[in-house]
Amino acid sequence: MLRLVVSPTAPRAFRTVLDALQVPLPPYGPRGKHIFIEPGHYPGTGFQSDADFILTAVGGPGTVTLDGATGVTMRLAGRVTLQGLTVRNWSEEGSALRVPGGNVFAERCEFVSRPGTVAVSVWDGASVALRGCTVSDGAVVYSSATGIIEDSTVQGTRDNAIALRTGSAVTVRLCRVLDAGASGIWVTEGSRPIIEQCTVARPGHAAILIDDRAEATVRNTSMEDSDVCAFVVRDNATAVLEDSRIADAGLEAVWVTARGSLTARRVLAEGGRRAGLCVSDHGTAVFEDCEVRGTATHGIVVEDAQGTVTGGSVTGAGEMGLRAVGGATFTATGTAFKDNGVYGVAVEDDADVTLHGCSVVGNTDRGVVVAPSAKFRGTDLVSHGNGGPDRIGGEHVKTSTATVPATGDQETDDAEPTGNWLAELDAMIGLASVKQEIRKIVNLQKVAERRRRAGLPPGPSISRHMVFAGPPGTGKTTVARLYGGLLSALGVIEKGQVIEVSRGDLVSDNVGGTAIKTREAFDRARGGVLFLDEAYALAREAGGGPDFGREAIDTLVKLMEDHRDEVVVIAAGYSAEMREFLAANPGLRSRFSRTIDFANYTPDELADITEAHAVKDGYRLAPETRAAVARHFTGVRRDAGFGNGREARRVYEAAVERQAQRLAEGDPSVEELTLLLPEDLDVASGLAARFGEARDADQVAAVLERLVALIGLDDVKREINDLLALLDSARRRRRAGLDADAVTGHLVFAGPPGTGKTTVARLYGELLAALGVLAQGQVVEAARVDLVGQYVGHTAQKTSEVFERARGGVLFIDEAYTLSRPAGTGHDFGLEAIDTLVKLMEDHRDEVIVIAAGYTAEMEEFLASNPGLASRFARTLTFAPYDADGLAQIFADKARAADYVVPDETVAALRRHLAADAARYRQGNGREIDKLFRAAVTAHARRTEHLAASGTEPTRDQLVTLTPEDLPS
Repeated sequence: MLRLVVSPTAPRAFRTVLDALQVPLPPYGPRGKHIFIEPGHYPGTGFQSDADFILTAVGGPGTVTLDGATGVTMRLAGRVTLQGLTVRNWSEEGSALRVPGGNVFAERCEFVSRPGTVAVSVWDGASVALRGCTVSDGAVVYSSATGIIEDSTVQGTRDNAIALRTGSAVTVRLCRVLDAGASGIWVTEGSRPIIEQCTVARPGHAAILIDDRAEATVRNTSMEDSDVCAFVVRDNATAVLEDSRIADAGLEAVWVTARGSLTARRVLAEGGRRAGLCVSDHGTAVFEDCEVRGTATHGIVVEDAQGTVTGGSVTGAGEMGLRAVGGATFTATGTAFKDNGVYGVAVEDDADVTLHGCSVVGNTDRGVVVAPSAKFRGTDLVSHGNGGPDRIGGEHVKTSTATVPATGDQETDDAEPTGNWLAELDAMIGLASVKQEIRKIVNLQKVAERRRRAGLPPGPSISRHMVFAGPPGTGKTTVARLYGGLLSALGVIEKGQVIEVSRGDLVSDNVGGTAIKTREAFDRARGGVLFLDEAYALAREAGGGPDFGREAIDTLVKLMEDHRDEVVVIAAGYSAEMREFLAANPGLRSRFSRTIDFANYTPDELADITEAHAVKDGYRLAPETRAAVARHFTGVRRDAGFGNGREARRVYEAAVERQAQRLAEGDPSVEELTLLLPEDLDVASGLAARFGEARDADQVAAVLERLVALIGLDDVKREINDLLALLDSARRRRRAGLDADAVTGHLVFAGPPGTGKTTVARLYGELLAALGVLAQGQVVEAARVDLVGQYVGHTAQKTSEVFERARGGVLFIDEAYTLSRPAGTGHDFGLEAIDTLVKLMEDHRDEVIVIAAGYTAEMEEFLASNPGLASRFARTLTFAPYDADGLAQIFADKARAADYVVPDETVAALRRHLAADAARYRQGNGREIDKLFRAAVTAHARRTEHLAASGTEPTRDQLVTLTPEDLPS
């Protein structure tokens, strides 16, 4: 890159950033600029740029201040990195940073604007990453944009601190959002963020507000001292909230309303001036292993809505532990309502409540109170130690340590404690061998307990830690939850909660940090199950610099030994990779003595799962629809990456969406509203993406014509035609009901530069788009610098961002072999980029075609750098150097396209020139010819201008004819 210096005093330095940006780049020199800014205050800064550059504060964070004098200090639309800068803007409606379509990475920067304004705004497909930054007074707004905000602080804004709007996909991680005037984080208009490991404190409105069809995932986040409700889901939004704490909310800790939907797991809500968990106005909420403590009024309120609670507890509420009212439907399983100020459970109006295996203990007035108009069912319900007798349906029911069902049928304490958990396990579709293995362990534990009661030795020690091996979407997480419940019911572990973690939750970038993070996760799982997803990722090196995955494994082995009676560990992942994981530490295999294999679901089972999703939401599959779903799954290639249950859910959700489009304009009956027809199925698109369905035959023909017109490249054209023939054959076999393997479209282009690799990549993308294999067919070009970062974790982020831009098209990686070669200084993360690419190519194999290009010998080295890399690429296309005839023809074609004529004598001179410098043209090929053509045009212009200056106006023939003297001698 071109290196420039900005300084307020240094001689020969530029005085402003704008001055440095206006320096033209040399035509054949470095790409982009690296501008080093010396310490100082730079008032009057204000510029916009679509160039690629890096701005670095030489003295580090806080030493350079850029003060904006206009409405925006920096408006950037290129690929830009900002390092250590303080960027301010004091205009009435000004911004420190605006990014309308660019790609900006800001590291350890501070952005400041006036309270009530937007300090950082990102929109129109732009991507912005803020890492280690501070945003003061102004808000951060993403609209139709992507990016990440990590380890940053947003504080003091008068309105919402972070607003994620219009379908934005942003990750907010390890951030502090403080003292917002309105909501701390507002997620709206269909946005889909991930918010994790954050603290949102003292907002004037909600800590996190999710509305208007947004879909948010929030994990390991603390919400403190909100003025009103802390966590709000409303207006058809959907959210997942996990492993989070909400303290001292001004109103409800969690409020789900206006057809919002929430799944909350392991959430602690404590204190606050009203209720803990509130579901109202047709909202839907599922709470798993959540705790509500010390709220001023009620623990849980359900009003004209639907709520489900599994496990967890409600203690110390000022009035009622549970209040169900106004047409509410509520089910609780294994939940404790304890020590609440008035009632443990109150069921009012026409609410419908089911309690199973719950305990209602120590409440000040009564345990359970049910209005005559309400519906109530209780099984295995323990109600005792309350201030007065339960009142169900207007009648006093004697309380005891036994079950008190609404029907008056009393069960005894001898009821089978595992019965409901086993029933739920048996109700799962498929998984016969899994169910058999779980029952074996349960039976061993039962008999061991009976032997203990009889005064006998319990028998050999039973290892409860297990490996769940198999592809995604096969129910591993669900079975882990049931397993935890079973062990808790048997008294083997105290609570049975499941804490889900992955590599990112355990591994730190710093020495010593991994052991701390691993112990913290393990402590959260005390009394329950630690579920380690994709555990094999811990056993694999990150690809550059120190890697601490194995430190996490070593720490886990020791913790599993030291606390073997407190925590059950389940390690999950693909079968082959889990064998690699078990070999990573000598003690691992002995800790995990049992592996349960989760096989792919059969087509019929997948059809059953699809139908189960439909029934749950009040839909029905017509018989022919179910048959079409089963046929679809029969034809789908179920390899290691197949989504199983997730794919079944996708099929169902796509069918609901299509049905809605089909019925939107008419006046459908109830029958029509609930029935899904074959025409509602969106299964063709998946097959099209896998086999190709020509959707624009004219476009296909036009692109093929352009491919054929390229000079030379006969072998390449033949290979492309072979790929198209395979696609066509697969489509025809599919239509005939025959098996047809998916065609892998990833390619290696091997050969010297200037041989047409980029041009062919663009045509290939257009072809696959015209065939329906790709959604768009755009080509995103990338090199090492676009993929490889400067510190641990940066590379995976950069590679993922580039890959994301290529979704629906082609990712063309030029000089790909440089990723497998160390940079020569410090840590090198090229191999991490390769590892990230391999996973992305597998996870999105129907969405992106990757073409890796470079010299032939070096590309062989590249393919050998990762065991899974070579298998991802279907074939290697070799681009041979052009011979002299081909190069001459390229020159003539360029001339013709630019309205120049190349007579025979010029062609002869051109051939002599090519022969005299054959080595250079063999190495550079088309690029060198392009330089030669531009040099000839320049010489022609110089010659004709000299002619005009001498008083002779050039004729038209002279203006269009390139002569031998226009070529280098």
